[in-house]
Amino acid sequence: MANVGVMSTAAANLVRNSVVLASSLLFFMAVLAGCQPATSEGIKFGWFYRMVVELSHGGEPLNIEVIIGCGSQVRQIPGEGRSARAVWAPYLYGVRTKNGEGILVQSPNICDRELAKQPMPADFLPVVFWAPDAGNLEFMIAYLHEQAYAQPVAKLKFHKAAFTEVTKADYEAWVQTKWKDNIVPLGDRGDEYNKGQSFFRGAGFFPKGDPRNVETRRPSCHAMLRVPITGMLQDKIRERWPADKPRYWLIDGSTIFTLQNQYPDQLGGGVRSGAQWNREIPGSQPSFFRGTGVNRPSGLGHIEPVASAVASGQGLRIPYRVETGYPWASDRLFSQTTLDIDIDTANGADHGFAYCFRDMWIHYLVEHVPNGRARAVEQRFFIDGQLVATLPNALAVAPGAAIVEHDQYLWLSDLSPFPLTHELARMQ
Repeated sequence: MANVGVMSTAAANLVRNSVVLASSLLFFMAVLAGCQPATSEGIKFGWFYRMVVELSHGGEPLNIEVIIGCGSQVRQIPGEGRSARAVWAPYLYGVRTKNGEGILVQSPNICDRELAKQPMPADFLPVVFWAPDAGNLEFMIAYLHEQAYAQPVAKLKFHKAAFTEVTKADYEAWVQTKWKDNIVPLGDRGDEYNKGQSFFRGAGFFPKGDPRNVETRRPSCHAMLRVPITGMLQDKIRERWPADKPRYWLIDGSTIFTLQNQYPDQLGGGVRSGAQWNREIPGSQPSFFRGTGVNRPSGLGHIEPVASAVASGQGLRIPYRVETGYPWASDRLFSQTTLDIDIDTANGADHGFAYCFRDMWIHYLVEHVPNGRARAVEQRFFIDGQLVATLPNALAVAPGAAIVEHDQYLWLSDLSPFPLTHELARMQ
């Protein structure tokens, strides 16, 4: 499979069987529908913060200034009384570099902080994205660990992020100037605030008939979490190691779920138990979408207020991409019997990156199949371009298994990858 330009290519995401996945998707769509306000008085921004993110790109300094608007939205959901909720915007803001690349930053959920009494951490690390083409954000690379910036493959260096409280006049001046440099495509502002529509949710940003217009086909950032195997868990893993002792091999999803329940302190366990590994729950959804920043091994880096809550960032993530992801997907997938998952580790790619793209697997492997069941394919796992394992007759979204590295590490994909939308943070 072709190299995507920055890293050799990627794989991995633990998965469920088709029945469980189908029911989960139906539940997810129902939740989305329930979150849409029946009526709305729009967003009323009342207080504001300036964020300045200092980076280096191509050896040159690059400062990105964002003024975050905080406010409330009055809404009424059918069957409930009128209510108000806090929102912040922009959720993502990006600029074009001199060579046409794009760099985006995620705004933190800062709106309940009085900085004089509760300053932001001096080492706060926002989620930052690099796009090879500022005019096409269908593929980006997310920096999800402080070590990512130190790798040979990195396009960026992070220096610091600074925050101050500002006035409405400052915000309006920014909207009239730097706001216009934002590379995130803009749609109808009313639909965005009232219906939650945005480029990253699709719904009208693409030509008629384009499957990306379906709201649930949102871009997400895909990676595997590299979790050490120790103690009794290591003994259980070794029992399954194939006789020829390959460096990379597969464990199916159902076995991993069983092991997570047996060894929650090492594999995170379920959300209900609250067991965590380095404030991560492997195989669950990372916390990056909440706008709380990246948990830094060397310090703090984030603003998650609850010490027992998930605060992702200390675990190293390994990026992957899959053939059903846009922009690589095409109509060949309607009949293709194999599905490639590409994972990148070379030049430090396995030190905290994720590939952000729109996975269209439902369109290619489910929608056009009788009875609406996923069509079985052979999932092929490539690491740095080399085929390392196959999963025959896979009925789940790829990757349908975890990767084991020797008997030392499990590579566990996020059951629900980090999405580029947030229901309480309107995109623009």
